[in-house]
Amino acid sequence: MIKTFRNIISGNPYRKINFFFIVFILSMFAYAAIFSPSLGRYPILSSQQLLTGESTLSTGLSRGFSSIARFRFEEARKFNPYSIRIFSFFLLQLLMRISFIWVQGILTVRHLQKLIIVDGVISALMFILFFWPFLEEMFL
Repeated sequence: MIKTFRNIISGNPYRKINFFFIVFILSMFAYAAIFSPSLGRYPILSSQQLLTGESTLSTGLSRGFSSIARFRFEEARKFNPYSIRIFSFFLLQLLMRISFIWVQGILTVRHLQKLIIVDGVISALMFILFFWPFLEEMFL
């Protein structure tokens, strides 16, 4: 187990980046699982809502994620209609990162370069697809 962990963090930069994203996404999911939406006490508050009192497109995402972590999907939609969509993006990214760490161990350098390109293209397309309402509000 320790040897495997050392291999992950001492590997090539792509492996390190994937490992960082795995830790980040798992931390985000743990945050969502720890804080209950019914208690309404989140350590990170919406600065936009605190400053202006106005809701934004992302208002309720944390509570939505917490609801999803408890398998309360309708409640998640009520907190934020995009919460399931955004949560799905991060869940798919987590699965991709885990898969790519495993797959890259058996690839040659040439194939690893192709994997990195494919990963970048898929991730960019997924980001655009899943975050489209947010991108649209920002740029259009």
